[in-house]
Amino acid sequence: MKKMVECPNWKEYQSLNGWVMFCSAGAYGKKLTVQEARSCGCTALQRDKCKKIMENNVGFGLVPEVCEEALVEREARLPVLAAKK
Repeated sequence: MKKMVECPNWKEYQSLNGWVMFCSAGAYGKKLTVQEARSCGCTALQRDKCKKIMENNVGFGLVPEVCEEALVEREARLPVLAAKK
């Protein structure tokens, strides 16, 4: 079967109860920079489509948050800074 969404974060597999389709970036709470989102085609319209597919197949949907690069970098450093204290 052809993938419903062409994205490196999109996962789909057939389980005993049917197809499971989800965005791994959204499922694990990953925040994408604007550039990362552009490079994989994660536009606002595409995120809406992905969320609807997940809601129809799994019952709920989580999509990644797209943030400015400085915010993503700062949040990535927070656990390191907290560990030093």
